Amino acid sequence: MERKSKLQIVCTEIDNCQIKDSTIHKILVPYDGSHYSEHAFAFALDLANHYGANITTLTIIYEIPSRELDISHQTSINPEKSKKMQKTLKLLKDSAKKFGVSIKNDVSVNSEILEPILSYISSYKIDLVVMGSRSRPGPDRYVIGSVAHGVCKNAHCPVLIVK
Repeated sequence: MERKSKLQIVCTEIDNCQIKDSTIHKILVPYDGSHYSEHAFAFALDLANHYGANITTLTIIYEIPSRELDISHQTSINPEKSKKMQKTLKLLKDSAKKFGVSIKNDVSVNSEILEPILSYISSYKIDLVVMGSRSRPGPDRYVIGSVAHGVCKNAHCPVLIVK
């Protein structure tokens, strides 16, 4: 569904702001079914509704290749997990439809998380990423390498982290 672009305040410098057509057309929500990604989806839905943008959710089914059998790829996906995720993705579609927001759910099986997200951002020319982040207490909060940190550091577009 093609939606009309809405207006957005765009600043070339802090003292040079204008109202223009929105530059946000494609919003990506990396979605893992956690409370954090559900919260991010809710933010993305509101933003998509406000700016007339489309949402894509990207679910990476993380599978570690079996070293015991020397298999370098996933040979089967847990049917129970798959069924549950399909049900959840349908709920996301229903929520978006309720507000007239176009949504596409993509699922990928991969042994990495960060690279497929960054690749998707580039390949599909995403304008904004809205993603959840697990807040870690104590010294763990300084650990480099989290997916959210990696996306913020390497994505070519703005990234909104939702807690």
